[in-house]
Amino acid sequence: MKEFEDNLIVVLDGAPYFQASAVTDLAARDDLTFVTLPAYSPELNPVEECWRQLQSALSNRFFDSLSELTTAIDTALDQLSIPKVSNYF
Repeated sequence: MKEFEDNLIVVLDGAPYFQASAVTDLAARDDLTFVTLPAYSPELNPVEECWRQLQSALSNRFFDSLSELTTAIDTALDQLSIPKVSNYF
């Protein structure tokens, strides 16, 4: 782990937009270390748990107004239990 000591570690999934030149140009920097997750491995990505919780709170519901939707989103975000990132590494 010594090689990562002075670097910011950026974890990427396999999304195609991470192959864009703006991202690949950043990968050349000495102070950044890019780690790409294996394909089809949402269990390794903490944000996937956040999306699962939001989907559970918001999907298959009908909202009568934009205001009602906004309130539901705010409530879901307030109740979001953030995964402990250190459990993923």
